[in-house]
Amino acid sequence: MIGICPSCGIRLKEPPFNNRETNEVVLTLRYRDLVENSGSMPSIEKAGYCVLCNAQIADLKEQDLVAV
Repeated sequence: MIGICPSCGIRLKEPPFNNRETNEVVLTLRYRDLVENSGSMPSIEKAGYCVLCNAQIADLKEQDLVAV
């Protein structure tokens, strides 16, 4: 198990959960689909959320993954 989102790096098994996807199989399938079809993923800062797991920037800040 990977334990983190491959896009934003949020730890999947730790709060805040706030309506985000934590199933690693679903995240892997979404990741492969995005990379294979579009070749890239939009940045979290640009979209305002992670396109894979739906983590908000506030969730990333709460886990101390984004510089404030």
